[in-house]
Amino acid sequence: MRKGKRFVSLLLHVLIPCLGACSNEWSPETEEALTQAEPSVATQQIQATPLCPAPIDPTQSVACPPCPIDLQRVDGTCTPPPPPAQRPSIPGSLSYPSYLTRPSYLVSWGSSTGYGLPVTYQLEEQISTGVWQQLSSTSSLSSTMSGRASNVYKYRVRACNSVGCSGYTTGSALVVNLPPVTDVYADYPFLHDVDQENTQYAASSQGFRTGFQSSSSAQTRSDVRLNPLPVVDGQFYLGQGYNVLKDDYAQNCIDTNRPGFQILSNPVNYRSISVERAASVSQLSQLLDVNMSGGFSLGVDGYSVDLSGSKKRYSEQVGDSYQEWVVVRWEQQIDHWTLDTSVDPMKPAIVSQMIVPGNVNAQRAFREFCGDKYVYAVVRGAKLYMVFRFDTKSYSLTERAQKAAGVVAKIKEVLNANGSSTVSEETRLYLEQLKVTIKAYTVGGDKEIESIALTGANFATKFQEFVNSVSVSNSAAVEQSMSHYVQPPQFYNYDYFQLFADYRVPAEQLRRWNTLDLEREQRCQLIQTYGYAAGASANCNWGKQELETAKSYCIETASWSKCAHPLSYYTGNLGPLGSGTLLYNWLGQNISSLERTTSSNYFDHHVSGGFWNKECGSFTDDTCLPMSGCVVDAFLGGHEGVGKGFDRIVSEWDGPGDGSTKGIPYIVSNGAMCVRTASTLCTSRFGDTTADYKFDQVIYGQCPYTRQFAIVP
Repeated sequence: MRKGKRFVSLLLHVLIPCLGACSNEWSPETEEALTQAEPSVATQQIQATPLCPAPIDPTQSVACPPCPIDLQRVDGTCTPPPPPAQRPSIPGSLSYPSYLTRPSYLVSWGSSTGYGLPVTYQLEEQISTGVWQQLSSTSSLSSTMSGRASNVYKYRVRACNSVGCSGYTTGSALVVNLPPVTDVYADYPFLHDVDQENTQYAASSQGFRTGFQSSSSAQTRSDVRLNPLPVVDGQFYLGQGYNVLKDDYAQNCIDTNRPGFQILSNPVNYRSISVERAASVSQLSQLLDVNMSGGFSLGVDGYSVDLSGSKKRYSEQVGDSYQEWVVVRWEQQIDHWTLDTSVDPMKPAIVSQMIVPGNVNAQRAFREFCGDKYVYAVVRGAKLYMVFRFDTKSYSLTERAQKAAGVVAKIKEVLNANGSSTVSEETRLYLEQLKVTIKAYTVGGDKEIESIALTGANFATKFQEFVNSVSVSNSAAVEQSMSHYVQPPQFYNYDYFQLFADYRVPAEQLRRWNTLDLEREQRCQLIQTYGYAAGASANCNWGKQELETAKSYCIETASWSKCAHPLSYYTGNLGPLGSGTLLYNWLGQNISSLERTTSSNYFDHHVSGGFWNKECGSFTDDTCLPMSGCVVDAFLGGHEGVGKGFDRIVSEWDGPGDGSTKGIPYIVSNGAMCVRTASTLCTSRFGDTTADYKFDQVIYGQCPYTRQFAIVP
């Protein structure tokens, strides 16, 4: 106690003079006294008084205590020294598309820490297997690429400051596959006059909204040099051409100036609704009105997935094989429009200058400009698609079907063609328990419902609001009737497809490729969900890129010679697999099919002892998935294993002696993934001479199997 008082006295002796001028002097006597007092207290007092107060008398100089170790005095305060200068951290991300059909795109990356120094980013590009070339050194977090030719590109970025540069963040391969350019105006200058004629026709005719923006104009496509169509908000006109494989509109090649040409309209008063289960992606495509023979892309920036409303809603909803969908389709028809006659001749200039029997180049030019068919009738109104989706990984096949049927029944209780009723608490809870997500897609009507977060509590109200919103002013084309072009009389002696490009075989091949792409997407979504095999994601991306290239050959008229059946298609130089790989076989061998697998064992343990002798037995019981590549399915499980992928069902437990324990099951890796139970059975020292433990142990998993993809006939 006496030392403590002495320390305080000495400390006051030091600090009180600090009210005057401060200095960095520290007398040996003071340090010795503080050390002899209570060192721990002395240390606390020094750290607690970091400030050197402003002097009252500038002429007075006194000593102040030094800063603790690793601190320095700055403006009277003990502060940490600045961190040593060092190179920046590695950029955290690098983002760009994986597949493109245009020459321009954005490369972006995450920021780095410069540790107090300015940071610049060096972006480098690799073309095919060439050397890396620096493109830019910038403080920006993105760079726009332009003018890229068809090839495979990779990018990497690093951060630099005055000390040095970080390591690289490297992205995956990007395939740029530019469609062939068909300059129809260079070969057929009269088409400029056709464009002017179409502009005049559009100005005086009824246009029809499609619900999406057409891609036919020169501003949005680089593969076909066409003058812009008079397209506003996705509008098209009766007589306008349609490209079946691109699922997109072409120019108007019908003779709208012929005598007697007219358009007829009739009012329609019709509403309908359907609520149906889609247990597969093929059923989903039918319920969402998707043309599987048209070009679309899954997860890449392909042809018209971002343009066509049907492709957009389909690509957003495609999921793995454990997804259930219930689709509500509501439609209101307002009026019907049609061309006056069933025989609609083409413009005379097109017939005389572009129709040349047996001429492949002329057929190609006609198809690029006029399409494969033309629109001769339209029903105007509105459509609403509401997709109720939930995951069924936790259910058996029987339970899955029961849950889906329950959702269908609940929705039918609420919605009808003329509106909706109140959602009951039972229905709301049912949808909540299944974790049902709800997404709306519209054609015509008020599009606000597409941007609203729909739930089990509000979907009926929002449905009613949409139904009430439909009017002539916000209507769109809900049905279209199309026809092949009429064969000109002077060419009646020729087969139809001697005059026009025969798109039928490419359409069939495209449908096959689209189906393969859907299966790839489903397999890869499961691989991602279960975290299976680190290299599997790269194979998924490579398969996606190669499939896009195979589809592009069937979509573009100039590439039809490369459009092949999946069983006879070999990859080319443009893609990650290189030349000469039979793509269909590669897909089956390298993108595994994860399939639900269950392993179970029955264990029967028995221990016997004497009347006076206690006996114990220890047991380690493993139940394993059949292959080393299997992963535990944590969506399943029972008892202690709920959410962990296993179950234990105890049928008998008799462990009378001290030390008996059932054990707690847990997952281990033992070459394969296993569930393990470590237990101990003991008999009693007096009386009970036996101990028994009987139980079933189950582990649930997803195992990879090499399965060939399914080819549609």
